[in-house]
Parts: sequence; C-alpha cells; structure tokens
Amino acid sequence: MSTRVNWRFLLGEFVVIVVGVLMALWVDQLREARDNAELEVEYVKSFVIDVDADLAQFDEAERWMRRQESAAAMVLALYEGSPPTENPADLVAAVETAGWQYSPSITRNTIEDLRSTGNFRLIRDPALRRAIATYYRTLEEISIPLADMRDRIWAQYDARVANVLRPGERLTVLQRPESFGHGITSDALEAAEPPSVEELIAALRAFPELKIAAGEVLYQTINMRAGLDQMRIAALELKATLELWLASVD
Repeated sequence: MSTRVNWRFLLGEFVVIVVGVLMALWVDQLREARDNAELEVEYVKSFVIDVDADLAQFDEAERWMRRQESAAAMVLALYEGSPPTENPADLVAAVETAGWQYSPSITRNTIEDLRSTGNFRLIRDPALRRAIATYYRTLEEISIPLADMRDRIWAQYDARVANVLRPGERLTVLQRPESFGHGITSDALEAAEPPSVEELIAALRAFPELKIAAGEVLYQTINMRAGLDQMRIAALELKATLELWLASVD
C-alpha cells in the first residue's frame, strides 16, 4: 500500500515555520534597536553630566589661578617694599602659596565606559561622535602642557620658599581655613607666628631668587588661564551639541 506525500501541506508548514522565524528575528531586532536607542540617549545625558562636572572644575581652577596671581603679585610688591596689606599673616600666606598649583580633574566616566565596552557604536550620529572625540582630544592636548607647566612652577618656586620662611611659619599657612591642609597638626613641628612685615621684607631681599620665581609664577599662571579658557570653550561647545541632539530626539 503506497503512501502519498502531501507536498502542498509540507510546503505550507515550511513557509509557516520560516515566516515565524523571520518574524521572531524581526521582533528581536526591533527590541534591540529600541533598547540601543534608549541606551544611546542615556549615554548622551551622561556626557552632559560629565561636561558640567568639567565646567565646574574649570571654574574652580580659574578661581585658584587668580588667587595665585594675586599672591605672586603680592610677593613682588614685598620686594619693592610696598606691600598691599600690613597684615603679616596674609603676607606670609602669599609668599607660601604663590607657587601652589591646581589642575582641573577631567570627568571621563562616560567616555571610558563607551571605549571599554565597545558601546561607542551606539552613538549613531557621526557628527556627534566626532564632537565627543574632538572634545577629549582637545582637553588632552591642552592639559598635558598645563600639567608640565604646573610641575615646573612648583619645582622652581616651592624649593626657594624655604630660604625665606621657617617651617613653623609655613605650617601656620597650611593650617589656614582656605588651605587644603586646614586643621592639620604635627607632633614633630609647631606652628609659628609670622614675622613682622619688616622682617619678611628683609628675608625676601636677602634671597632675590624668589623674586624671579614669583615673576615666573605670575606670568605662567596667566598663560595657564589662557589654556583653561580654551578648555572651557570646548566644553561649552560640546554641551550645546549634546543638548541640541537630545532636543531633537524628544
């Protein structure tokens, strides 16, 4: 007894299976595309947060640099015998802190996440990808020479302060409320009262090398602020690009 194969039925079953598989793949692709689009938006929002953090760092760095400029100018005025204040503690603080340097910390959370996971591909807009890459490249190109300049200023100035101020006088400055070492104490060293204005001027004039270093601090700090302005402009440009993109997908 022969068995006839119903090819039409089998073909129909095959078509149903193929269509079902294709539809499942299509649904998965739609779901993946939707998830990727949502993740893309989250990444862009995270970039905005990172750039805002960078801008805050740039503002703090500028405030710090302007304080250093003022301190260096005060040191130079002391050498000329015309201090802008008669408060010995403030004058000693200027001599001690003129060489202190502050380097802005760049927030790289999002860009490092994208690079380590390979998710940079989720940023589908080529112009947006270029803007992000350009921003971090610009920061690197500026921040490296800024860091070198900062280290050079510290090495040239701070090493000379010990020829003018005693360790206890320097510790007193370190303990001031506006200092990064506020409240610090030492069992081996006691804070000392500042010298009189006349004594401070005499100590400075006995060591003219610090005058040269203070002049270098003043010039190079102004120079560093120019680089900081470039970093701020780059951050503002990227933030505007990111926010424009987010507005376009709302």
